[in-house]
Amino acid sequence: MKYGAKKLGMKYDRMLFGMKVSDANCLAKSISYSESLTTLILQSNLIDDDLLRMLMTGLIKSSQITSLDLAHNKITNHGVRLLSKLLDKSSVLTSLNLADNQINTEGGRYLGRALRANESLVDMNLRLNRLMDDGGRMLLEGLCDTCKIIHLNLSGNLLARQTTITLMHILAEGNLLLESLDLSCNELTNTDLDDIAKVMEDNKVWISMDVRLNRVIGKAAVFDTIQ
Repeated sequence: MKYGAKKLGMKYDRMLFGMKVSDANCLAKSISYSESLTTLILQSNLIDDDLLRMLMTGLIKSSQITSLDLAHNKITNHGVRLLSKLLDKSSVLTSLNLADNQINTEGGRYLGRALRANESLVDMNLRLNRLMDDGGRMLLEGLCDTCKIIHLNLSGNLLARQTTITLMHILAEGNLLLESLDLSCNELTNTDLDDIAKVMEDNKVWISMDVRLNRVIGKAAVFDTIQ
């Protein structure tokens, strides 16, 4: 199910944008009663933490939603703390899209903590947030042996050296199922990419890694090495 305004044209009504309190309440009730809803797309609805709290009253009762898309909203760390309740041991959620929200370091900590117990999530998108280096580190620390994540997008989050060190550690252990990782548009340097390339040499799982548009000086040969 997808909620939002479409085909607005040039003469649109500004009031059509964004989810209202009444909408959130009705949607939460529908989610809790539904027995067949598996995909919920709520992109670009100006959903903040208060609206998300209302939606959570339905989401927390759902046992069949496997894909949740909340990209391009106004969710902050507090909202992520609420969402982390959907990632416990009983979770059935396989895909979570939180791209382009207002999540920073604390949000990375909440998600990292939740991932330690989660065994269902395979695809997570956190592109265009502000996790910062500490947030990236804490998030990656949650990728333990039980984690099933295959696709992870951390593009545009100001990640740097601490994130690299943590990534090197988990890559060296070789226990993850992770196949694709997007680290583009961050603060990684030539040294970071060289170190990542070294630990990738013995890895047999990776299919894709995007490291474009970082703080790399010159035409680094490491791009070809990683490729």
